[in-house]
Amino acid sequence: MNDDLRRAIDEIKLRTSVEDVVRERVPSLRKRGRLWEACCPFHEEKTPSFKVDPQRGTWHCFGACATGGDAIRFVERSQNVDFIEALRYLAARSGVTLPDRRTERDRAEDVEREQVYGALARASDFYRRALHTPQGAPALDYLRSRGLERATIDAFGVGYAPAGGEVLSERARSAGVGEEWLIRAGLARKDERGRIYDFFRDRLMIPIRDLKGRVVGFGGRRLSDGDPRNPKYVNTSETEIFHKGRLIYALDLALEHVRRSGHLMLVEGYTDVMAAHQVGLRTVVAVLGTATTDEHAGLVRKSGARRVSLVFDGDEAGRKATYKALAGLLSLEVEIDVVRIPGDEDPCDLLIREGAAPMEALLAQPTPWFDFVVAGLLELAPTQRARAIDAALELVARLPRALDRDAHLALLAERLGFPLDGVRMQFETLPTRARERQRAAVAAPVPEAVRDAEPVRSRDDELVRRAFGELAGVAMLEARFARELAPLVELCRDADEHTLLAAIARVAAGLGPELDPERPVEFPVQALYTELGEHPARLLVMSLLDHAERAEDRDTLFEEARAYVERAQDKRRIESERRLLGKGDDGERMAELYERFRRIKVPRTDPTTVTHAESHTETQTGRR
Repeated sequence: MNDDLRRAIDEIKLRTSVEDVVRERVPSLRKRGRLWEACCPFHEEKTPSFKVDPQRGTWHCFGACATGGDAIRFVERSQNVDFIEALRYLAARSGVTLPDRRTERDRAEDVEREQVYGALARASDFYRRALHTPQGAPALDYLRSRGLERATIDAFGVGYAPAGGEVLSERARSAGVGEEWLIRAGLARKDERGRIYDFFRDRLMIPIRDLKGRVVGFGGRRLSDGDPRNPKYVNTSETEIFHKGRLIYALDLALEHVRRSGHLMLVEGYTDVMAAHQVGLRTVVAVLGTATTDEHAGLVRKSGARRVSLVFDGDEAGRKATYKALAGLLSLEVEIDVVRIPGDEDPCDLLIREGAAPMEALLAQPTPWFDFVVAGLLELAPTQRARAIDAALELVARLPRALDRDAHLALLAERLGFPLDGVRMQFETLPTRARERQRAAVAAPVPEAVRDAEPVRSRDDELVRRAFGELAGVAMLEARFARELAPLVELCRDADEHTLLAAIARVAAGLGPELDPERPVEFPVQALYTELGEHPARLLVMSLLDHAERAEDRDTLFEEARAYVERAQDKRRIESERRLLGKGDDGERMAELYERFRRIKVPRTDPTTVTHAESHTETQTGRR
């Protein structure tokens, strides 16, 4: 962040009170002593747990969603925009001019991208009108056969791409839309003679929108099954604005409903989504025929969902789709369950025929994701089960907490009747065997979802990370603690926590030469948020602060955490030296190092402290 932008942010915060920004979206906000409070706008609750602190310039939910931040973060969350867009909104509101961070090339690219969006918007309008022409009658008949009503068809902008090879292209040319924009939007292509032709022909057209409601691509369904070489569904090819792995279908329509209820339902097909919304289930979305990705998980996190239900077909393809979805979502702090529709019925058909009631009944009795995985393994013969367990272990490896992974490994061994030591050994060798499978080009049970599985954190790493979180939390309460962070920053291996600790140390360095320990000086959290800018580390601030505030003795918490990370560093250093000596024959030096290693005492071998979202989220075995 450059100095001009930092000064602009400081000016915005001087002119903007966080309580006024929140009150625009939360009219029920009321003053209670030093703080303001209301029911959280990001989840349903009856007792107010959402509090605003004008002195710090922050807000925080102490309830289910456990989120918080400054005024910029509130605008981000409440208006579903990114950091810069939130900043622009607050700048306009407070009369501050933001410096333009874009280069001439950036500005030119923005203009070009708007041309691409414009081409897609015009195409969507053209397809929608074509649906209600005589040529579009078969597509409209198909929609009606699925039970979809005119209001639903219009709400989702469904249309029809005519069969002629140049219908859209000719219409675009007559409207002054250049061929370049059609090609860049994925709407048209050029043949070997240089002639442009429509990419979508004689297909039902389903527009795919981003979170801002802009059309970024299409899903096209064939209307005739006569040619087996013609795929049933064709999506827009990857373009500069269309990436399947970064989009969730209908999330733009479902977002507000998900935020209010905290529940998101993930299904397989476009018509499943439309049918659900038609009968009043407005939290239903779909991924675009791919495994869930980190970007999908980020969108789910941004939606505020606390529960995700996977509603896929009950066949083998549906099981694989469920595994793919789990692989991308298990890193989230949400409860995940699986809902199976009896028989082979399509969710769309069930919803249209019987309404929302049967689906709501199934949702009321879901299967926790872990129970679903174990049940699938128990259906196999013992020899098949031993081979198939890797798929389950790869899902367990996705869980972000070491203790959570340990608990699931123990449960898996117990339910399958395997020795726990054997299950642990197979789990620990997963990365090696995954690499071997890749080299041999053998398809794994869930290939796209698990090839990039993150390495499992050791328990020591997890405890050190927690200790660094405690250091940061106490430092953000009192400036005198923040001054002591500088020599510890470089010991931190976690990227986000390292950034947070370094930012705290920089802010503390600017507070003046002397701080009187007898007169505690509150750390300027607002300045920290400015220093962090849009870095993800800012999302850690409020939960770490909350945890530190609940400590009985800040001095003790800080000193114990510091001693923990320093001694853990000593152990790593000695272990490194031992490994080097292991290649030689200095037995006396090796014995000395072993003794030093043995004498190092870590203050808390099993701390009960928690950080980040752990402050407010209890892990449920088998349900997240």
